[in-house]
Amino acid sequence: MINDNDVTTRRPRKAEGSAVERSAMRRITLRLVLLLFVVYIFNYLDRTNIGIAKLHLQPDLGLSEAAYGLGAGLFFVGYVIFEVPSNVILYKVGARLWIARIMVTWGLVAMGMAFVQDEWSFYVLRFLLGVAEAGLVPGVILYLTQWIPSVRRARMIGIFYLAVPLSTVLGAPLSSWLMGFTPFGVDGWRFMFFVEGLPCLFIAVLVLRYLTDRPADADWLSDEERGWLIGELEKEETAESQHGHRVGSLFGALRDVRVLGMSVVYFSMIIPIYALAFFLPTIVDQMGSYSTLQIGFITAVPYVFASAGLVLLARRSDRLGERTYHYAVPAAVGAAGLVLAAFTLSTSPVLALLGFSLGAIGCISTLPCFWSETPKLLTGMAAAAGIALISSIGNIAGFVAPYMVALIKGEDGSMSGSTNAVLVCGAFLALAAVVMVAVGRSVAAAKRRTAVLVSP
Repeated sequence: MINDNDVTTRRPRKAEGSAVERSAMRRITLRLVLLLFVVYIFNYLDRTNIGIAKLHLQPDLGLSEAAYGLGAGLFFVGYVIFEVPSNVILYKVGARLWIARIMVTWGLVAMGMAFVQDEWSFYVLRFLLGVAEAGLVPGVILYLTQWIPSVRRARMIGIFYLAVPLSTVLGAPLSSWLMGFTPFGVDGWRFMFFVEGLPCLFIAVLVLRYLTDRPADADWLSDEERGWLIGELEKEETAESQHGHRVGSLFGALRDVRVLGMSVVYFSMIIPIYALAFFLPTIVDQMGSYSTLQIGFITAVPYVFASAGLVLLARRSDRLGERTYHYAVPAAVGAAGLVLAAFTLSTSPVLALLGFSLGAIGCISTLPCFWSETPKLLTGMAAAAGIALISSIGNIAGFVAPYMVALIKGEDGSMSGSTNAVLVCGAFLALAAVVMVAVGRSVAAAKRRTAVLVSP
């Protein structure tokens, strides 16, 4: 029997807990998530700004389409080779120190792109940039799972991944503008590389100052906020462990069919992401007579829509607690959008831009839903290795995409070649939607089976 005193003492505790939760998440967002968002803006900008630089870099260095595509893709060779080791090191030494190290080395190499002299130095520096950046994205995803309760995870990962479209919305016009400067007779694209790499060194200092490795060490949270956060994360870990469907061992993660399925999904969505990043400015240039600055602004349009879609999808996914179809449906629509873009490149720039916008939503706005689903499969060291494995396999597409698109487009740069390349990207995005549904159903079925086994 519940008396009046029981009722009156429970309600204030619920309200107090809600206030503590809001306060804790606000502090975490402002101190950690927004800092990592800024980190990723420069990270994504420094790996993709060669898409704009290509307009002048390629003729200045005398690079063929295939050579440019190979150089753009070599970034991901270095990235993939060192992805898993880098994330395992981050798991052991802590995100604060390792992310700061990543930023310093990638900033120096990004600035070094200003000194490229020929095809081979272009290849070497792109490879070294991938080595320097390896482990950042899976490291941040792993870090956020250690700080953000699952009911809020898509929104927080969404803030981080908002850097992908915004780095192009802001970066494409910025890079185009910087390329208009030729101080001391230096080529504009060289000046752009140097200026956009320099801030990474200063942001690394902020990472060392403000990033905290574990919630238990967060002296900038109150005792109540820290206690609530640790308690919530421990409850979620206990609840997920009872389902018995998560992989906890390093080698188990590397051979789990669902982890491999998520790797296929990530690979298939990365193809259109980097195809757009590296070749959309060139395709826009084919669609009409535009200045370099105009190409930068037009290139940014699909990423504006992707930014809005990312925020809306992440919030809705968290509110409903559903990930699979919040990924698969927009991805399928994005695939259809790329088909639309492919068939209207030479007839209607407006429709083509609409198609590219839908495609950007399908492969970029869905990233938070994808990475919110992944931790359901993994725990402990397996999470560090498994997330890095998925990222590594996916980022092989970063090598495949530019080289594949360059080969399909051909050296003549015809519109038919661009059409075929965009159609192939749409097919990969459609595959990602199908495989995501299959993995999501497998996870749901495993939960149902274990729920029956553990029920009294």
